[in-house]
This record gives sequence, C-alpha cells and structure tokens, in this order.
Amino acid sequence: MSVVAFPSPRDLTGSTIAAAVERFLESRTAATTRAGYAETLTHLTAIIGPDHPVAELTPSSTPR
Repeated sequence: MSVVAFPSPRDLTGSTIAAAVERFLESRTAATTRAGYAETLTHLTAIIGPDHPVAELTPSSTPR
C-alpha cells in the first residue's frame, strides 16, 4: 500500500475544493479507486461548496 502525502497549506493557496477534488481523482490510475473516492468527494464538494478555498478547510468547517 502506498501512502499519499497531503499537500502543505502553501501548496493549496488559491486552490478550490472542486479543483483539488478533480486533481486528486485524475491522479488515481485505477478506475475502481477513482469511483470509490468520487462519491464521497462529490458529497464534500456539495456540502462545503465547490469554490471554497482548500486552505481554509478545518475539521470544524460547516456547510454554507
């Protein structure tokens, strides 16, 4: 099993939830892996908002 490091906050400056999700899903090579993550990440995007800055996410981020 490989470990994927999360980007540091400075790497996320200006990145939105939608862009980060798209970039993450495109980086997965196995279709089954992409499909497994896609549903959860689509739900996250819908709750937080696609234009929400990734750098501003916190464990207590709440829906708009």
